[in-house]
Amino acid sequence: MGRKRRLGEILMDAGLLTETQLRSALAEQRKWGGRLGLTLVQMGYVDESSMVHALSRQLSIPTVELESFVPSPPALQALRVDIAERYTVFPTAVDLAHKLLTVATADPTNVESLQELAFHAGLRIGVVVASASSIERAIRRNYHGEVTATAATPLTFGMEEALFELAPPAEPETARASPLPVASPPRESELARRVEALTQQVSDLERMVAQQARVLRGVMAVMESRGIATREELISKGK
Repeated sequence: MGRKRRLGEILMDAGLLTETQLRSALAEQRKWGGRLGLTLVQMGYVDESSMVHALSRQLSIPTVELESFVPSPPALQALRVDIAERYTVFPTAVDLAHKLLTVATADPTNVESLQELAFHAGLRIGVVVASASSIERAIRRNYHGEVTATAATPLTFGMEEALFELAPPAEPETARASPLPVASPPRESELARRVEALTQQVSDLERMVAQQARVLRGVMAVMESRGIATREELISKGK
């Protein structure tokens, strides 16, 4: 078998990443930890959509749109929520007869994580590709019943391309008045830039809230297991 290709190598081959950018992201990852794909997105080197499509093309792995995807109950039951959160994967299908669990992942090149996932699930693992933010939203929506935001559009933020009707300035008979400057309507590229920036801010906030929720659930589980307080008491204190 050939050598396994890594995420950075695939993105460079797809023309989405330079070697300098990859080295910078790897240094950042070594400093702060976390997954390389998330680091690349946070540093603004690659957007999630381009990364997903590049991985799909280069590795011949199908993609899945999780915002509109409805998983079957057996698929959700096949993978515990804490495992899904730990490895940032979402179960899309399960074939118990063949002991195969298919999960959405943002990095199908991370063979070590997928092997660990197979061990925890007790099933063989198949993969499809999705963005990390859509995976996290799917976990919160399907396991925790949270209402999550989908990808932003100009209308999401109340932004519409402005339309102006300009009339020629009146010209008095005695003197020609200097017309006042008229603001030009925003260009489509500027609106797209604003929407992309706001979308990234929403995604970062959702990721931060999800991380805090996971920590809180972990603290509650420890306190409950040690008999410090019951789950009902902890929930009542938080109201």
